[in-house]
Amino acid sequence: MEDSNLELQNGGNAQGTGLASLTRMLRILFFCFLALIIGVFVYYFVFSGIFRVDEQFEAMQLRFGVLQKHAGDTGDSPILQSGKWYWSYPYPVDEVIMVPANKSVSVSTESTFKAWVAPTGAMMGAAARELRNGVDGYLVAGDMHIFHAEWVVSYRVDDAASYYLNFYDDTKTTKSFYLPSSEQVKAEDRLRGHELIIRNLLSDAVLSETANWTTEDIIRASKVIKNDQGAMETVRIEDRVRSRLAKLVDEIGLGIELQTVTLVGIYQPPAAALQAFNQVNASERNRQTTIQTAETYANQILTQAAATSDRLVNEAKAYQETVVGKLEAQAQYFLSIQEQYKSNPQSTLTVLYAEALGEMLSRVPNKYVLHQSADGSKQELRLQISQIPENPPAPAGVGMESSNEPASAQPSGE
Repeated sequence: MEDSNLELQNGGNAQGTGLASLTRMLRILFFCFLALIIGVFVYYFVFSGIFRVDEQFEAMQLRFGVLQKHAGDTGDSPILQSGKWYWSYPYPVDEVIMVPANKSVSVSTESTFKAWVAPTGAMMGAAARELRNGVDGYLVAGDMHIFHAEWVVSYRVDDAASYYLNFYDDTKTTKSFYLPSSEQVKAEDRLRGHELIIRNLLSDAVLSETANWTTEDIIRASKVIKNDQGAMETVRIEDRVRSRLAKLVDEIGLGIELQTVTLVGIYQPPAAALQAFNQVNASERNRQTTIQTAETYANQILTQAAATSDRLVNEAKAYQETVVGKLEAQAQYFLSIQEQYKSNPQSTLTVLYAEALGEMLSRVPNKYVLHQSADGSKQELRLQISQIPENPPAPAGVGMESSNEPASAQPSGE
């Protein structure tokens, strides 16, 4: 009996010792797990709030929904500067909003002014379907002609606070509507807020400006108007639409800076009028080509005429200088002869006569000199004949002998 009690007592002591060891181990594990949880919370609280604003973004920090200001290079500002590190409390205490700043963003009118179905194949002929009101989009020119077009605006965020707090919304919405043909079409997901506002403003500017342009001006994408100073100037339709859009953006304080406003492709007429429009457009291109060819030819002719005119003027000037030089030389020669004549008239006349006679005789090929003696008793006839060619043509009905040497005859007189 005593041995049984002793065995039960020893078993109870061993069981108590094992339970104590298990309790101690569980207590250690609990404290380790608690320390791990506390470490994770501390790490999450301290290090998860560290963030850096990239170069292409601007950031804003909201604390319980209130915009916080931070000290910057230009003083306290709600905009966190790009390229710097910041710290914030974890969500939901703080919330950091990243807004594209230096990155260009583009928004298009998409199908606002375009036909729902693009004209292809048989639809491009005269039997093409008509526009469906409420479905197909279009623009109306100043002369009441209908066109399709797509416009794109590129911008960057200039005032992040106004852009985000007043207009920005990154949630998506889906819109469904019914066509007259009872076909249900689900439109593509669109961003609300800033993108929809910019798209509507762009559409407003395009509608307002296009209504002031004729069809021919729209095709050329430019027209001539009178400015505020009363002078005529050429303006482009893209520049005019951009100017209207800039005014609308400034009026509502959208917080963006416009970069480009572009017409995608060209204005497209309705499908029913596409064939006729292409014919007119081809005629216009031919007219422009003909005008350019004529202008090129005119420029060539004018250039040649200018060159010929310059050449003739230069030749006339050179001839004038030559003639004036000769006249001046003759005047100087006359003055020198005049001085000699005043000093010795007889000798000067004799010399001049001899020079004039020599010059005259040098121009005559055949010379006949008649000489008579002082008493008239003797006469001489001297003939100086020019050199005869080796094979001279024989005159018809005339036969005579010729000599290559000059001949002289001296008949005797009485």
